[in-house]
Amino acid sequence: MEIPHTVTPRKDNGLFNAKVGIWLFLASEVMLFGGLFSAYVFMRIYADYPWPERALPIVPGLINTFVLIGSSVTVVFAWASLKMRQWRRFQIFMAITIACAGIFMVLKAIEYKAKWDHQAVRVDDFTIVEGHVHYATILSNGKVEHFHTKKEAQEAGEKDAETANKVAEEKVTTAAKEKDEEFDGLGKADLWKAGKPFKANVVLFKPETIDFSLVRAHESWVNAMLEQAEKRKSRLVTARDLFIYGDIEDYSGTESEPMSSKARAEQEAQLVKKFAMADEKKDRKFGQNSLFIPAGTLLSYTLLEEARKVFVAGRAHNAATRTTILKENWKKVKEKWPGDKYWEQASEARIDAATQLDEQVDEAGNCSAGSKVVSLVSTLSFKMDPPQPLIIKRSWIKRPVKEQDGKAELRDDTSLNAGEGEDAAPGLLESPLALSVDAIDFRWVAQKAEEAGNDPMEMIEQSWIFSKANKNGSTYRKIWKVHKKRIGQLEQRLIDKYGKDEEGKPRRVATETDRYRVTWQDFVHYARAEHDALMPGDSGFDDLRPKFWNGFAGPNHKDEEIHKLHAFPELEIPHHKVSMQSMFTPKWNTYYAIYFTLTGLHGLHVVGGAIVLSYYLFFSKGLYRRNPEWLANRVEVGGLFWHFVDLVWIFLFPILYLM
Repeated sequence: MEIPHTVTPRKDNGLFNAKVGIWLFLASEVMLFGGLFSAYVFMRIYADYPWPERALPIVPGLINTFVLIGSSVTVVFAWASLKMRQWRRFQIFMAITIACAGIFMVLKAIEYKAKWDHQAVRVDDFTIVEGHVHYATILSNGKVEHFHTKKEAQEAGEKDAETANKVAEEKVTTAAKEKDEEFDGLGKADLWKAGKPFKANVVLFKPETIDFSLVRAHESWVNAMLEQAEKRKSRLVTARDLFIYGDIEDYSGTESEPMSSKARAEQEAQLVKKFAMADEKKDRKFGQNSLFIPAGTLLSYTLLEEARKVFVAGRAHNAATRTTILKENWKKVKEKWPGDKYWEQASEARIDAATQLDEQVDEAGNCSAGSKVVSLVSTLSFKMDPPQPLIIKRSWIKRPVKEQDGKAELRDDTSLNAGEGEDAAPGLLESPLALSVDAIDFRWVAQKAEEAGNDPMEMIEQSWIFSKANKNGSTYRKIWKVHKKRIGQLEQRLIDKYGKDEEGKPRRVATETDRYRVTWQDFVHYARAEHDALMPGDSGFDDLRPKFWNGFAGPNHKDEEIHKLHAFPELEIPHHKVSMQSMFTPKWNTYYAIYFTLTGLHGLHVVGGAIVLSYYLFFSKGLYRRNPEWLANRVEVGGLFWHFVDLVWIFLFPILYLM
């Protein structure tokens, strides 16, 4: 049976089936994007923080706008070519349409990459700093050096490793000659290996010991620490003998033969001797389900997993024991006070640790009978021998690390501990977040100042970035001085042009973004002006400002002029001053969450539409020969969807890029 109205239009509405379907589909799409646009508007209006304005590069968005408009025209030409039965022209116009989709997606990828490579940092005084994070490498002497690029850091690390190995080889050779011994060169294990360069937005910690949680230790984090220790010729080993009990009989004996704490100590001493004499040391289990880990055992995640299983077994036994005792206690309470509410006698049902769980103690204070619960070991402590700096990502850290704390706590309950004494591992090393700054935003500082009834400018000038604690504070004070003068000139021009109202207030003033945000264009502008010895108000000062088409996808830190002018000054933010740091991703704020949601969803529509149009281009020749009108109808439906994709972008571009 042939489906009607696949080619010929219906009499009631003049549309063929596919066209009715696409209009219904587009109606649902309008509701989807309409809801998202509405959400954006409401979030922007009621945002409790300064909303990013003109935060996206205009040029890629503008090009993409013209690209999509052009593709909407070419898809119509492709449809018209089919109507005129011109297959070759159809192929050309459809290929151009698909090429436009490809150009659009490439430009979006460039724009996305720029956001993912760009760092944003919120200082604890609400100043927001933007820029590119430096790279760093740990040298053989334990010092950390920062570099602008990953390549520079890699080369420095390799050069340092080569020098360190050469010095070590010379020392060993000299010692061998003095003893009249032959020396064939350093072994592979003795060579210093250059570490991978890392972004200077991490915490460096030199621990004496590391405590790993048996419950939550993160495998990738453990392996990362092991890899770093190995590269720096260090080991993570247990500092003392450990007994992890998972079975009550191993810990406390049986009811007929209870084990006292003294007997347990003797048993453990015998086990230490036994395992020390054993040839095979891989299997450290003893008793029913218990584990012995001798001092000097190397850390591995497999070891932690093995210990975790024993710990879980012990905890399960303890939970079951406590549950049984509580049930018995409640039974006694109900028998003793049958008419009372259960919560009134809750204290009577509690577990009496002295008689029901712990070891029984005689009059002399000696433990004579076994406990009903196992003593649990929930963490394993490992010593770093010798102590070496470890790179800890800030996302791993549970709370900001302070030098006086002497430890760093990670989100998986791992604890890195500094040593005690002058020669011990210091713990937290100097590890500031180092970056080349291309924008500073004081709008949040100004907002907080206004909420507190203070002068925004005074609060801004008291910010950490301008203080003496910042070693580059003088550079930023100079930039801010020029910026204030330029904004003063701008406000004067606005007064001259628009005048003042009846109350004597300017009719037009500079926006908060202009006043409190120093953009990358400002940095380049002021650097050029300083090079030419110009100040705001001088002839030619305004001509030095970068045009809107400069910096295709944002600030270009590799530009020769910028490097020569040092337009993007360096900044090192102490770890404890960082309130939040992120790339310009959905994590940073609501604006970027919506930006990636809307543009990502639109990008999926572009890809989907391009796939459908590609099918028409490459796989529809047979249909064209059999029924060209049917193919024309299909292309028309695809074209309607493509027009909708273009229309969505026409709304997206001004909302996200221009406002």
